[in-house]
Amino acid sequence: MATKKKEETEITELLRDIVKNWMIMLPCLVLAGAVGVFVSKWIRPVYQVDALLQIESKNNKSASMMGGLGGLFATSSPAETEIELIKSRQVMGSAVDKMNLVYLAEPVNFMDRLLHREGRMDVSNFEVPWDSIISEKKFGPWFAVLTDSVGSYDLYDQDEKKVFSGTVGQTFKFPYAGDTVTFGTLRIEGVAGQKFEITKKRRLDAIDAFRSAFDVKERGKKTGILEFSYQDIYPDRAVSILNEVASSYLRQNVEERNAEAQKTLEFLEKQLPDVKSQMDSSLLNLNAYRNKVGSVDINAETQIILQRRMRLQQDILALQQKKQEAIRLFHAEHPTVKTLEDQEAALKRELGGTSSQVKKLPATQQEVLKLQNEVELSKVMYTTMLNNIQQLRLVSAGEVGSVRVVDFAEEVTRPAKPKPKVIICIALFLGFLLGAIIVSLKTKLSSGVKSASFIEKETGFTVYAKVPKGNPKGTKGTRPLAVVEPDDVAVEALRSLRSSLEFSMMDTESPIIGVSGLIPGVGKSFISVNMAALFAGLGKKVLLIDADLRKGRLHKEFGLKRAQGLSQVLLREVSIDKVTFPTEVENLFVVPCGNVPANPAELLGSKHYTDLIDQIKQEYDLIIVDTPPIMLVTDAALACRVTSQIVMVIEYNKHSIEAIKDGMAQILKGSPQAHASIVVNKYEHSRSESGGYKYGKY
Repeated sequence: MATKKKEETEITELLRDIVKNWMIMLPCLVLAGAVGVFVSKWIRPVYQVDALLQIESKNNKSASMMGGLGGLFATSSPAETEIELIKSRQVMGSAVDKMNLVYLAEPVNFMDRLLHREGRMDVSNFEVPWDSIISEKKFGPWFAVLTDSVGSYDLYDQDEKKVFSGTVGQTFKFPYAGDTVTFGTLRIEGVAGQKFEITKKRRLDAIDAFRSAFDVKERGKKTGILEFSYQDIYPDRAVSILNEVASSYLRQNVEERNAEAQKTLEFLEKQLPDVKSQMDSSLLNLNAYRNKVGSVDINAETQIILQRRMRLQQDILALQQKKQEAIRLFHAEHPTVKTLEDQEAALKRELGGTSSQVKKLPATQQEVLKLQNEVELSKVMYTTMLNNIQQLRLVSAGEVGSVRVVDFAEEVTRPAKPKPKVIICIALFLGFLLGAIIVSLKTKLSSGVKSASFIEKETGFTVYAKVPKGNPKGTKGTRPLAVVEPDDVAVEALRSLRSSLEFSMMDTESPIIGVSGLIPGVGKSFISVNMAALFAGLGKKVLLIDADLRKGRLHKEFGLKRAQGLSQVLLREVSIDKVTFPTEVENLFVVPCGNVPANPAELLGSKHYTDLIDQIKQEYDLIIVDTPPIMLVTDAALACRVTSQIVMVIEYNKHSIEAIKDGMAQILKGSPQAHASIVVNKYEHSRSESGGYKYGKY
């Protein structure tokens, strides 16, 4: 739980730092947005088309025509296998060759591409056959420049030298560098002056590029429906290419399924004359024997034996065919093969049993039975072979393959990418991430001190107050924030400072407080003015002296002129009464800095300055001296010689601990006996400090 709270605190701190450093974040977001818009405009629109194919597990038409041989040629291909076949070079290469994808004609114009008004050129042939170019990965680049909108163009070589002028729709051959170049176009679109870069890829490179833009996947699970998709900058070309892939794969599938049937048909047709010759020879032998011995009476018992042997031999032949088919699909030890072998052995034993019955017959009947058996068997083999040949011819003529096209590709009008909104959002996110990283690094690398307890531990001086940023619209005219917005969080912190100083000055008569800062801009004058207003609010008579004779600004806070002030008093030009002005805050008086003197340090270090303070401190309950920044000039140390309390104002997360120590040492040189304290201005409370609780009115 503690870890989670710590992580939330760190995230909150990071977000606060990001908001605080909006001057870093805003340029990052603007730059990222501009880059996102440029990228979305620069990327050419890409159109995606798709087509659907269905894989059939079995060709029912072929099976019905082949009868018993249907199982020999009907195969079922898984979708994964078909997908790999589709991605093969045989299919991809056929589409690449027919659609001339090895030739590239890319428009060359920065503004035309950015504004999406590029022309188009489809190259049908680009052959540069000499070795110096063939050794490269691609031919060219050459250039074609349109001479008019009708389709005439000038062709330039890689040295940008004009070599030929042609027209669209024709293929030209022309001499070049002692050889012949072939160049042809199918289509040209564009305005006069449009330039195209012509190159030719290696065939394998073109196939790889085609694969990257092509995709095939099974729609659903085990549905047998394959979805083809292809992306191209031209939608009509994408349709033609995808339909060519589907047609090429369909043709290949039909040819592949026909190949096995054709091989079997050729084998059977080659064996058919031998079988017919064997049948004729058997019939001739039977007739010759009958002519020799005359008519032989075959009784019913002999006829039964003959029919039985014929049936057994036919069954053995059928089993042998089935066993050969099984051996093609399975290994010799497969249970299916073993079962067929056992059945064949049983039939052979039964056939052998009939031989003993044949031997009991007279010799003439045995010979006639043998010859008739050979004739009948050869007739069966010949008839079966004729039927199979006829079936295979029908299969070859009516084969449609195991794949059919469900939906051909159709042209689309809306590009699939780029998506400008997505690109811009991603760019803005990356810009925000870059800004956050810069802010985080800036915070990590910052040497500024944040912890008040660390300051007290390292310097030995007490931090009397941590003043957050006040309402920037709180001060109105010449009235301090403590008067206009008494419930502001900054004023509440200043009340705490006032209370701490009161306790420190309880035993001091006519106390004098010196307020200084390490560097300009830390809010020293803001602390001085509002602290003086708070003390005046207690009914004390307070004098606020602007001792920053170089760049004093208290006269601006109260709407006074800078013409006369402390510098003129120290120069003995006017008396202190003449430059002491009342303010809109009751009991609060101010002495401005006056015109800038030539020697401000000498004036503040003079005895006249100390005498002046001794003179006026009897008239006021409290004197607050606003001094220059201590790290820039020695004026602050000189001005604080007369003070009993010194308040050093530092800015949150801006100063190193060494700078704070050095500043305190410098300012205490003039008044080593004074009581010194520190005020952290522009303090930022973390969530862990505030607990998410906001200050408000009660």
